[in-house]
Amino acid sequence: MKKSIIVLTVVLIFSLIPGISLPMYDNPLKRYEINYERFEEIEIGDRIVYFYQRKMGEAIVEKDFIVYQFDKDNEELLAKKTHWRDDLPRDLSQIMVAKEQAESMVEGEVQCSKLYIISPESDVYPINPTPRNPCWIVRSISNSGLIVTIIDAVDGEILGYGIPPPYTAFSLSGPQFFEPCYGVWSDWYKNAEFWFNEMGYSAEAVYWPTEEKIRSHIQSNETAMFYEIAHSGGKSTQFKSGCSNGTGPEYTYATEIEAWIADYPKMPFTFLASCFAMCNTSDGTLSYEFRKGSTKDTVTVGYCNMSGEQCFLCWQYSIEWQDTLFNYMNQSYTVKNAFDQANADYPVCATANCMRFEGDETFKVVPMVKRVPNAHDVAVTNVACSKTVVGKGFALGLNVCVANEGSYPETFNLTTHANTTVIDAVTDITLTSGATTTISFTWNTTDFVKGNYTIWAYVTPVPSENDTADNILLANEKICVSIPGDVDGDKDVDIYDVVKITGVYLSENGDSEYKPNSDINDDGIIDIYDVVICTSHYRQSY
Repeated sequence: MKKSIIVLTVVLIFSLIPGISLPMYDNPLKRYEINYERFEEIEIGDRIVYFYQRKMGEAIVEKDFIVYQFDKDNEELLAKKTHWRDDLPRDLSQIMVAKEQAESMVEGEVQCSKLYIISPESDVYPINPTPRNPCWIVRSISNSGLIVTIIDAVDGEILGYGIPPPYTAFSLSGPQFFEPCYGVWSDWYKNAEFWFNEMGYSAEAVYWPTEEKIRSHIQSNETAMFYEIAHSGGKSTQFKSGCSNGTGPEYTYATEIEAWIADYPKMPFTFLASCFAMCNTSDGTLSYEFRKGSTKDTVTVGYCNMSGEQCFLCWQYSIEWQDTLFNYMNQSYTVKNAFDQANADYPVCATANCMRFEGDETFKVVPMVKRVPNAHDVAVTNVACSKTVVGKGFALGLNVCVANEGSYPETFNLTTHANTTVIDAVTDITLTSGATTTISFTWNTTDFVKGNYTIWAYVTPVPSENDTADNILLANEKICVSIPGDVDGDKDVDIYDVVKITGVYLSENGDSEYKPNSDINDDGIIDIYDVVICTSHYRQSY
């Protein structure tokens, strides 16, 4: 006891001395919670968050929790939030209905079940009056969709039904064989369902789905993850999703995806596991239509030539490869990094190029993403200048790439600027959803004073556009308007400039040695005319 008092005294003394700080805890929660081990830890931005969902035995106490938020760098407590009921039963010994018994009482195929103590403030289990006893919450799938059944865990009475979450993921398997139809790639599409649920998406898994079922997930603002495994008939524009009249294939075509998704957001994540689905990702293919042609905030991954001889070994590892991909995605890797890691773990799939990726290489699906409802959104995506130094009175080329990142066709205007002065403008640019175009400008510097200029492009917001941050974009480097012949931008024309020009003499645009700054008159070749321009201004400066 005396030793404890001495240690505490020393700690207090040191904590009061200015300029002396105590070592940080390996877990800052230890300062506030004795049972800190029961908390889950997650890093979100510049914060470390600890979360405890209250339980009584195996029963989840709905809406009761404790959350701590700490600064990641100095471990300062930033926020604490608690919701805690004090009217709960002392124990759960009175539970008479087993999990298996509750599951046997519901309609359809059971997906999962949890024991809950329902909150009087419940939004999703609206039973009135609020049950005093613990309840089994059983989710099941029937022909009518997802059902959430609430069963009293003491007396076994079905109390009512909860509000089902919207599906945020969909996994399907087409038939393996035809005439008649039979067979399912169970391990593959069920694996996708499992991981989608692990990532936080409410997944529906169906084999031999109808056209209506597939269309319902395409025409949705909720379904953000889509997985298909089916025969493709050797094409990247179709897969055999269902069975027609018990014998023949029912196809899903890229043209159908294009039509169904036209008035809905692009699909954030799509896994195309039909054998040839990802061999071609251009306009009119499955990959292109699921992404609506976009490479921002959307990806497709999947198979190419998986039934071919070169992918014979990869197919043996395809379920493990898929499992690895999803595992890393669940750890908040970008989909591209997860894809690369899966290829690294199973290189036989990488060497034969059996697995393909298309889309946004920075895109993650954890934390959960949503299909952004139809939006109006145009953007400037690139501003490229032909050179970084231009002689006053000569021209410089600009290429500006603009995109329609929204869900509707748009018509808008584009202007380019040097500091605050307009260089040029183009009006009435029309792009369909997901489309991009590059527009070229020529900047004549005759009326501009010597100095450095920031080059930027701006597209006018379209009606109802909310995301205007990307309507403006600056070029990567400032442009120096200088004396003709000053190709290094140091404000004079000297021997160094002459050497730079003659050192790449007769090189042309496209050659590896071609230097745009040395092509003073911007005619695509560095020749005697550039040398004459330079030497005629020799020793001039400003």
